[in-house]
Amino acid sequence: MSNMVARMAASGSGPGQYGQPEDANGLRGGRILAAAAAAVALIYGGTLAWLLLSDNKFAGEPVVHLALAALEDPAAANTGDETAMDVADVPDAPADPLTAESVADGLSEDEQALLDAARSLDVEPEHDVSGEVRIVGAETLDGGGAPTSRAPAIVSLVPAPDPALVETTADGPLPKIARDGRKPWQVYARPVPAGTQTGRRIALVVSGMGISESATAHAIATLPPEVTLSFAPYGARLQEWIDKARAAGHEVLLELPMEPFGYPQNDPGPHTLLTGGNTAENISRLEWLMSRFTGYAGVMNYQGARFTASSSAMKPVLAALGARGLLYVDNGASARSLAPALAREAGLPAVQATRIVDPVQNPEVIATALDILAEVSGESGSAIGVASGFPVTVDALAQWAMKLKDEGYVLVPVTALAE
Repeated sequence: MSNMVARMAASGSGPGQYGQPEDANGLRGGRILAAAAAAVALIYGGTLAWLLLSDNKFAGEPVVHLALAALEDPAAANTGDETAMDVADVPDAPADPLTAESVADGLSEDEQALLDAARSLDVEPEHDVSGEVRIVGAETLDGGGAPTSRAPAIVSLVPAPDPALVETTADGPLPKIARDGRKPWQVYARPVPAGTQTGRRIALVVSGMGISESATAHAIATLPPEVTLSFAPYGARLQEWIDKARAAGHEVLLELPMEPFGYPQNDPGPHTLLTGGNTAENISRLEWLMSRFTGYAGVMNYQGARFTASSSAMKPVLAALGARGLLYVDNGASARSLAPALAREAGLPAVQATRIVDPVQNPEVIATALDILAEVSGESGSAIGVASGFPVTVDALAQWAMKLKDEGYVLVPVTALAE
């Protein structure tokens, strides 16, 4: 023992100041202990960080930020407008819950319109429903939907086309002014009986006809003959439907697809009139559209918020329509539309709709919109409503029209309000 103590004293090793060994092995042990402590701290720290991050459902996952599609009319964002399409193409309408399409459940306007269409329409192109069309006029609907015989029998409109009003082309027949000066918008219009009151007049235009055969048959069979029907240029057997509509007393319009904001993501269909197209190209497209059927008194825009806001794009089209003796109906969806003013400057008969009747497929909303339409008519003398061909809308219009006469209003075709 004494020898070991002597060696420790000689080497300078032994207990330190606080009784800790200070030899080389002790130093190595301290380093190992420190490294182990650091490793444990790293493990615990990493575990804590993982736990914190795991509270975020996106932690550790790639996150994609999606920009929502802009409204068709950029100005709508400043007006509080929640619109679309274009129904239905209604994105530029003033901020008004009754003139804007409902956007619910996080769906875009176009998605909501497609959903509404899928819920409301049963398109059966392979099913011939021509035999299901009733020629109405001697009967109408009472409050419970059963036919009654209160209305006088109607007189079918003259068969179309009038040969004097037709120009034959490679695409098909085009309307023209007759040599004796007769114009299609007057010849193909539904006449207003003599003595019809001049004030408190209301016109209704039901659009989208010809796409769904069942919906078209329902509209012809249900609506009063004073209601104007507007046909899309893409349906099957269009001329047959035009003939049936006119035989039931309805004057008809042709819908012209025009460029909306957001084109081509928002595409109205083939042969759309475009602001980027030159005049010759747009006139060629216009003539193709006008050749789809005959017997229409005028045209109405389908979508077109961008196109109708462009003076340079609209003027040649309006001039071509005027040269063929047609009426122009602005569907009233775009507050930016220059079409009515440009048409008046060109001497073209034109009208602009007062409001969209069915911004959503809800009977209560439709009823409220129709009541407001009547109020406008009472204040200004006339009003025009544009509605879709959804069966729920058609049924609401038919029920509402029955009350008009008793309330001092008169239903007239849209041509009766043309300037």
